Amino acid sequence: MYSPALEAALRDVVPSTDPLDAPDFNPISHINKLFPNEESLGRADTFSAELQDQMTVLDEEILQTVRQQTSAGSSARKDLEGGKAAMRELFDKVRDIKAKAERSQTMVHEICRDIKSLDYAKRHLTLTITALKRLQMLVTATEQLSVMTRERMYAEAANLLHAVTQLLAHFEGYAGIRKIDELRAQVGELSDTLRAQVFDDFNRLSAQEGAPQPSQTETLLGACAVVDALGPAARREMVAWFSSWQFAPYKHAFQPYGDAGSLDKTELRYGWHRQLLRQFDETFVTLFPHAWHVGLSLTLDFCSITNKHLEEILDQARGSLDVAVLTHALQKTVEFEKEMHARFSAEARDREGGEGGEGED
Repeated sequence: MYSPALEAALRDVVPSTDPLDAPDFNPISHINKLFPNEESLGRADTFSAELQDQMTVLDEEILQTVRQQTSAGSSARKDLEGGKAAMRELFDKVRDIKAKAERSQTMVHEICRDIKSLDYAKRHLTLTITALKRLQMLVTATEQLSVMTRERMYAEAANLLHAVTQLLAHFEGYAGIRKIDELRAQVGELSDTLRAQVFDDFNRLSAQEGAPQPSQTETLLGACAVVDALGPAARREMVAWFSSWQFAPYKHAFQPYGDAGSLDKTELRYGWHRQLLRQFDETFVTLFPHAWHVGLSLTLDFCSITNKHLEEILDQARGSLDVAVLTHALQKTVEFEKEMHARFSAEARDREGGEGGEGED
């Protein structure tokens, strides 16, 4: 008897419907089934002969199978040796492939390292070429700026000064390099020279009578462009200079203790400033850029100067003030404030926004 598992495996491999192959085969039951009565015993010899023939066939099949197995054993040994040789050959090939893969990986790492080095060199080469181009542009622009400064060609000098300032910004990290330091110093000297020339031209304007001539106006327009290029500090200095020039007569005529320095002459002060604004609109408004808000600056300076004058006048007249004169002065002051507010309120907002942007720079 075999185990149930083995029996099941045999049935899967060699399926059979023969009762003799059944795992629960019972010979007595099988014989009783074949010969159920005495009459059936007459077939016993025939059945025995059939069994003998089957046994002979089975013996022949077993013999042939044994012979085949013997021959197959020799072939199997050859096949086994061939398989072992093929495995050794496969192992050698796998080992060669592994070695080649390791060499390839090493080569890939070296190539990647070389590529990184080349990329690093390319970036630095690109930066170097860009820096050299900008340096060439800076040298050329500085030379041209020197010529324009010497010839007082302010419009061209202003454009070049803007360009040079932008180019120098790219070389902020190059401090200590002799050529860059020399160019920066040269640009600084040219800027100082331009500033001195511009203020000299405006001083000539203050010394002459009447409005500037057309050729002079063209020069001063270029000078204002140079002041813009020099930066907010130079622009504020120019506006302050112009304001000081315009208010020199006012400070002299309306100073306290003077002929027009009394409280009852307050209305004359405001009339004087209105006349100044009319003269500015007729003569100078086209000279200065609108973004400078020169008219607004003049009005603010007028208010500041007048405020100091009136404070001093009121302090001197303490205890002896004429109410009617004071009321009239207040009325005219309020009217003047409303008038100036209507004229300059929008411009004042623009100026505050512009100064905020300059502060951020």
